[in-house]
Amino acid sequence: MKKIAIISDIHGNLTALQNVIKDAEKEEVDEYWFLGDLLMPGPGTNSILKLLDSVNTTLKIRGNWDDFLFEDILSISKQYIDEPQTSYIVELIKYVTEHTSTQYLDQMEHWPIAAETSVNGLNILLAHNYPAKNFGHELLPYEKQENFDQLLFTKPYDIAIYGHTHHQLLRTSSNDQLVINPGSVGQPYTAWKKFGVDRRAQYAILTFNDTGYGGIDFRKVDYPISDELKLAEEKNLPFYELYKKIFTEGKSFTHNDAALNELIDKYNYKADVLKYLDKLDHLKK
Repeated sequence: MKKIAIISDIHGNLTALQNVIKDAEKEEVDEYWFLGDLLMPGPGTNSILKLLDSVNTTLKIRGNWDDFLFEDILSISKQYIDEPQTSYIVELIKYVTEHTSTQYLDQMEHWPIAAETSVNGLNILLAHNYPAKNFGHELLPYEKQENFDQLLFTKPYDIAIYGHTHHQLLRTSSNDQLVINPGSVGQPYTAWKKFGVDRRAQYAILTFNDTGYGGIDFRKVDYPISDELKLAEEKNLPFYELYKKIFTEGKSFTHNDAALNELIDKYNYKADVLKYLDKLDHLKK
């Protein structure tokens, strides 16, 4: 029997990841697969990467938030500097690059956005979203069946495993192939208010036996959120107040212009971003 811990969407939440790995070790997993969105908006940087390397993480996928670190933010940011999301993302990128070793960033840049593997005769697709597109909303749990069929039918996969949506999910294709999402380690999400109070870290353990697929165990792990917020405060995490609200309100604020603008004005983030972009521009020349 082989047990694999599938983890995704850590989003810089070191405390959640530490407790997920403790739980996985108690369950005696053999290896780990990571499906993307490692950093931001939480405070964890080098420590998260070191932790993944300390366990048997055999597959690592790059998510859409990871891609922010490797895009041409100079040209993009100057073009959209008046949009609050620009100040938000650039401040987080600045934080990450200042707190993460070049060695780790180089490794992340070369992670694929999808991978294929085989276990006990089963062909498995791993992706953050789609194999050629690690962003979008096509695979939210309530989307149409054909979106999930598209994930599996590009090749004759037996199992497709993806992240990105922050929802734990088990469903099938129209041909009864398996589709799995382990949920989010750092930022589980639900639109249903009564479920939103559950902020436990999510992951899944996939079991293989002599016959092939042995089952899926969706895990939810308690951890001290106060420790994570203390770490964020000590690290002077940009937009700390919004990070705190992720845990108290159960939602992100990436597209909440009013909430972003309030903190941009309060901390003069836009001016700081412009200064940072000018510095990058100067270094580029």
